[in-house]
Amino acid sequence: MQTGWLSSLLVLLLATTLAHAQTQRAAFMPSPTSTVGYLMAAPAPLDAKQEPRAAPYQPQPGDIILCDDHNKLFHFVFKLANTAPPTHVAMVVEGADGKPAMFEMTGPKTVTATVKIHDIEARLRAYPGEIMVRRLREPLTDDQSRELTAFAYAQKDKRFAIARIALLVTPFCPRTGLRHTLFGHTYLNRNRWFCSELVVAACTKAHILNPNYCRANATYPRDLATDERIDLSHLYYAPLPWSPGAAKR
Repeated sequence: MQTGWLSSLLVLLLATTLAHAQTQRAAFMPSPTSTVGYLMAAPAPLDAKQEPRAAPYQPQPGDIILCDDHNKLFHFVFKLANTAPPTHVAMVVEGADGKPAMFEMTGPKTVTATVKIHDIEARLRAYPGEIMVRRLREPLTDDQSRELTAFAYAQKDKRFAIARIALLVTPFCPRTGLRHTLFGHTYLNRNRWFCSELVVAACTKAHILNPNYCRANATYPRDLATDERIDLSHLYYAPLPWSPGAAKR
C-alpha cells in the first residue's frame, strides 16, 4: 500500500511539473530577429579575468538544442527519475522554406502540447532560461537532411505522451538494466512523444545515431547533453552556452 501511494504521488508530481514546464516553454510570443545570437566558449587556458569568447551561431540541421528554465520543482522530479538538468531538448531541422527551424515538443499546456516546427531565432530569444547548443562535428549530407525534415513534418502536431509518464515508476521503465534490454527501443512513428524521445528518433531516422546504442524511450535530455551515459563525442562537439549577444569586452 505504501509503495502504491508513493508511486501515485510521484506520477502526480511529474504531471504537475511537466504542465508547468510546457507552459514556460511556449508562453512567449516570438518576435522577428536578424541574428541567431552567439555561442560562448571559455578562453584557453582558462583565466577568470577574461571574458568568454563569442562566435556567431549558424544553425545547421542536426544540431541539438538543450534548455533549462531552472524550475526547482521540475529539477526535484528529474532527480527522482534518476536524472538531472537540462530539462528540455529540441533539434535544428531544415524548414519548408529552406531555412533552419526549431523542431520540438512544446505547450502551452501539457494536455495540448504538440510537436512544432518554428522559427529558431525567435524561439531561442524567447526562451526564459538557459540554452546550450551541441553542434554536429560533420554536416549532414543532403539525403540525411531531407530524411530529417521529412521525419519532422511527419510528426508535426502530434501530442505529448502524458499517459506514459506512469511508466517511469513501474518495473517496465526501460531506463537501465534488464528493462533496458527488454523494453528499450527507438520507435520512428508514435502518436505521442517525449521531447528527448522525439530528438533521438529524429537522429535515428537521419542516420546520425545507431538505435541499438541510443534507445529513444530510455533517453532523457541530460543523456544528450553529457557523455556520461551515452557517448556522443565522436558525433557532436561539447555543448556551448547560447547568448543573444556577444560579451562586451
